[in-house]
Amino acid sequence: MPRRHLRMLRVALALLPGTLLLGAALVAGPSSAGAQGLGDLGGALTPMGAIRAANAQGTIPEWSGGMTEMPRLFTAGRHHPDPFVDDARWFTVRAEELDRFAMRLSAGQRELLRRHPDSFEMPMYLTRRTAAAPQRIYDATIANARRARLTENGLAVTGAEVGIPFPVPADGAQAMWNHILRWRGIAVRRFDGIAVPEPDGRLDLGLYREEWLADHTAGAGGLTAFSYKRTGLRPESVAGGVLLLRETLNPLRQERAAWYRAPGKTAVVRAPDFSYGTPDPATDGLRTADMLDMFSGLLDRFDFTLVGRREMYVPYNAYRMNMAALAPRDFLWPAHPDPAFLRYELHRVWVVTATLKRSFRHPFPRRTYYLDEDSWQILMADHYDATGTLARYAEAHGVTLPEVPVFLPTVEFTFDFARGRYVAAGLDNQEAPPVFETTPKPAAFTPESLRPARRW
Repeated sequence: MPRRHLRMLRVALALLPGTLLLGAALVAGPSSAGAQGLGDLGGALTPMGAIRAANAQGTIPEWSGGMTEMPRLFTAGRHHPDPFVDDARWFTVRAEELDRFAMRLSAGQRELLRRHPDSFEMPMYLTRRTAAAPQRIYDATIANARRARLTENGLAVTGAEVGIPFPVPADGAQAMWNHILRWRGIAVRRFDGIAVPEPDGRLDLGLYREEWLADHTAGAGGLTAFSYKRTGLRPESVAGGVLLLRETLNPLRQERAAWYRAPGKTAVVRAPDFSYGTPDPATDGLRTADMLDMFSGLLDRFDFTLVGRREMYVPYNAYRMNMAALAPRDFLWPAHPDPAFLRYELHRVWVVTATLKRSFRHPFPRRTYYLDEDSWQILMADHYDATGTLARYAEAHGVTLPEVPVFLPTVEFTFDFARGRYVAAGLDNQEAPPVFETTPKPAAFTPESLRPARRW
């Protein structure tokens, strides 16, 4: 048998259900970062701080730079074809085998399987470590590792430029800052379709335009970390409404700010209430303000603990769900998305728990975040209510766009277990794909930019 076939056979055997749980799920504790440090960046560790090598079973391959070549049949100005369309499903995680797979599943995934044993399943595929970033981001990240610092009790970052600030995190706050300041392009415009499927199958799609400027990544200087604008397009009830958020590197020196212009109005008002546990009206309240982008906002109300690095089943390489010919109603079922369009893989993630500090209130005082080691994108989040009950669960299904290159969520799902409903955000299948610009336009992210153009 050829050597290549023998290698594929070994991987296939390692992925069989009976061998999936061999070895500890916890790869490394937070103090040692896998017994590797800053000197290993760019060597045993990737520039992002991920373990470069394959795992012992070969079920997670070596990172070899990610996906930086354009896929076959790619056409500029259109959504990417699935570069892994020929991948066969290795196995499927179903409710009846939940105990066998439990240690590699988030609490939210286990709850979905328990609640929908006859309809929800997790199709598992060969792991593809596609996440990639430009070389200048890698260079800056390695430099940041030696000079970046947290100040103001973890609320502020200093000494970081352009790249990830803490590729070898020492605590949970550093890991969360990596997500906030991760590489996601400089100036980006994309459509954001948001749908909340009804129990009877009805599906009303709200369409928004998202724009963001990664001020930190652009090397703009100053204290602005990230600027975000969301403009309502349809239906008429949201058309013309605009939300502007400005995240900060140091809230004690420059406050986090938000502005809003209501549909049909001309006045631009401050919107300080769009933060923390405030329901996001665009999602019918199924997502809070700090669930935007899986996590956004300040770190001041929670204590973040870095649990360690684990091998888990996570959503990844979701090209199948981003096909232009696919309408949202084709894969959004009333209780959960159609599993036939989902793709899960075994990846290493950093696990961070968040516990609400005393004297603060939040509808979800305990949370668990799972951050992709290759990109620092939060892939999954468990949200617990005041009684300790798992109340909500979120997943970010991402794709790598090699022309940038960048790894970004294409769809985010947030499941509300108390209401038995979920929201899908980021739907743009039937719209133009994201546009990445290299020349930032800071004027587009000022309160003045929210005012409607004057007509003469």
